[in-house]
Amino acid sequence: MLYQTINLLIQIIKVLIMIRIIISWVIPYSRNEFTHLVYTVTEPILRPFRVLLPIGHLRLDIAPLLAYFTLDIIRKLIFSLLFF
Repeated sequence: MLYQTINLLIQIIKVLIMIRIIISWVIPYSRNEFTHLVYTVTEPILRPFRVLLPIGHLRLDIAPLLAYFTLDIIRKLIFSLLFF
């Protein structure tokens, strides 16, 4: 049960990160309740990566990509500590 809950939570966050990436490419200045929800949920996760790797004058934000892969690492670490 705990395994499924953690896995589901991480998968939901990863999907929201992917949705945020797509929104930023397709309709970057869209403001509605759905985009607000996506940004509100994902920003606390992405902010630490932006602090570590500031964008500066670059036009490519790699924070979502780093967060996406870091979530996989965290999930594997949690499962290895809890279940093995």
